Amino acid sequence: MSKKQALDYLLNPSSIAIVGVSKDFTSISGKPLKNLLHHKFTGEIYPVNPKYDEIGGLTCYPSLLDIPGEVDVALIAVSSKRMMQILDQCKEKGVHHLVLFGSGFAEVGEEGAALQKEVLEKAKQSGIHILGPNCVGLLNVKKAIPMGFATSFETVAGFKSGPVGFASQSGAVGFSLFGMAQEENIGFSYVVNTGNQMDIHSIDCIEYMLEDVDTKVVAGYLEGIPDGELLIKLSSVSKENDKPVILLKSGRSELGQQAALSHTASLTGSDETFRAVAKQYGFIIVNDLDDMIDAMKIFSTGKRAKGNRVVTISNSGAAGIVMADYSEELGLEMVQLSERTAQKVKELIPSYGSALNPIDVTAQALKEQHILTETLELLIHDPDVDAIVFQTTFGGELGLKICEKIIEIDAKTTKPIIVTITGTEELTGEGRLALQNAGVPVYATSYKTMVALKHLVDFSLFSTRTKTEELGAYSNGNIGNPAGVWTEVKVKETLSKLGIRVPQGKVFANKEQLQQHKNELKYPVVCKVLSDEILHKTDAGGVKVNIKNGDELAAAYDGIMQAVTAYNPSARIEGVLAEEMIEGDAIELFVGIKDDPQFGSLIVCGLGGIFIEVLKDASIRKAPVNRLEAKEMLMELKGYPLLEGIRGSAKKDINKLIDTLVKVSEFAFHANGKIAEMDINPLWVFEDGYGVAALDGVIVWKEKDRVTQANR
Repeated sequence: MSKKQALDYLLNPSSIAIVGVSKDFTSISGKPLKNLLHHKFTGEIYPVNPKYDEIGGLTCYPSLLDIPGEVDVALIAVSSKRMMQILDQCKEKGVHHLVLFGSGFAEVGEEGAALQKEVLEKAKQSGIHILGPNCVGLLNVKKAIPMGFATSFETVAGFKSGPVGFASQSGAVGFSLFGMAQEENIGFSYVVNTGNQMDIHSIDCIEYMLEDVDTKVVAGYLEGIPDGELLIKLSSVSKENDKPVILLKSGRSELGQQAALSHTASLTGSDETFRAVAKQYGFIIVNDLDDMIDAMKIFSTGKRAKGNRVVTISNSGAAGIVMADYSEELGLEMVQLSERTAQKVKELIPSYGSALNPIDVTAQALKEQHILTETLELLIHDPDVDAIVFQTTFGGELGLKICEKIIEIDAKTTKPIIVTITGTEELTGEGRLALQNAGVPVYATSYKTMVALKHLVDFSLFSTRTKTEELGAYSNGNIGNPAGVWTEVKVKETLSKLGIRVPQGKVFANKEQLQQHKNELKYPVVCKVLSDEILHKTDAGGVKVNIKNGDELAAAYDGIMQAVTAYNPSARIEGVLAEEMIEGDAIELFVGIKDDPQFGSLIVCGLGGIFIEVLKDASIRKAPVNRLEAKEMLMELKGYPLLEGIRGSAKKDINKLIDTLVKVSEFAFHANGKIAEMDINPLWVFEDGYGVAALDGVIVWKEKDRVTQANR
């Protein structure tokens, strides 16, 4: 049985057993039964505990094997030490879906981790799927089936069902957020806490919810990424079904060991990587619980923005200015009103107001309420406006009337209308509640409003983006022997096959070869040591530049050999490379590939020199990237204006640089995860029309067998 089928049983059980149930309904083992009874679960409930004959008016059974009927789901509230015995009973009884509340597994150390592994192996052998352990349960909100002991299950008011599905690795965070969102009138379909994720994990739950017909918005709280490849695959499901995925990930850690062979390792920490990959694949990333609730709220409307052109209406000039500031910061365009629309707005508002965007209708709207709402009516019909932000400070009866009019207007347009109401709950609460009940997103501050709108615009644009470019023809068969360390000669051969310019040169395995062929070179040249054990050649004294003739080349050879021998006496030296010195007005970049344990091959690029060493100016994506994604990578760099040309400097060949990023990313993709790391550094980018040139490079393959580079 698949995990999807297992989740279907877990969320829609007809019969539930509670193993280890207690008569104490205030305890962890007593609350699951109390909650099912409180919310009037219509299926069969089987309490299991040899201590009792009856609990809550229900027969209590000594063991699972004594239950007369079939059991769809078993809630397990016993010690971790009893789990192997419980699994034997489940196998014999034919119970295939378990929720483990208890702790004492991987979270407590090596002994617990060993037990968790043993339990999982036995469960798999028995065809059993497990949610948990160390979780508080799950909730089918649509059917009001609470299976666990979360505090949110104890609500007297009941659950509000709706379009949001939520998977959370943390039970406390997950169900706290659920309760807070319910207070904001956000409805849910399912809430699932995955805990230690022994078997079913958060990404499995997100996949299930994306395919659920009643779930329109999917959210997840993650402490780790249990299946990065599956998460990426779900991007296409999210896009095809027009269902946004909102993610809050905690924890900031390194991707693994710091790599000694290139700059890229220190730039691909897990948080940067996660955010970059999420952006690339259209996931919405939020920073805290408030942000997640705000995003849930705006996506629950089902409306989408056709673009990022925003108009704001306010009865406060200051509020409009603040929203304009946030718009610029967030990349939203405060669009200039068309002459026709601006003129009509001028006819509505006082002469001392502003028909510019942001629109200031002034406090005169206190007296003439129609000014606000008629301005809104104008804007919903303007094709140059993609979204409208309506800000008001009005409360009481006036505020309520304005909100009711907004609801009326919102119902007859597909254009997103987002409302900001600033003021106390006492004065503005009625209007805010009316908007919430009508499904119009309303926020208490301009910042929260604009951030939520940014999320809506980002997903709306991503969901309409079409993929027009396919991968190139570079296949794994072209790579050769992907093992050991490829120093720059082999790397440059590969780059040249990809259509990337590299300097022309010769490899000399010894001094005799150099003397024989030194006059065949076109001077000036640069001379470099070749060794897979000396990758930072400059540090070892293994580089000599501006060599003008054969005599200087011979002297450079001797100097390099002396320096690198002193630097690393045991290093394997394959020879030296003498190659042309490429000159021209260029900007130095680096391009790298780094293997990530969660997402596979990542491509990293950035400007070299101080930008990489001090400013950490780099951009990351999962390989492969298309031209649009490559351009976005470059535009993220702080140093990107240097490529465009500033203060009279010439524009650089950005198109050729984009081609290079695409080709390197495709090479990494076709290597099928065999690259541990790759570094092209420096990559020179010349003036527009003159291309790029890779001056140095290294590839470290996961396969360790060494490959000799010098014999070509």
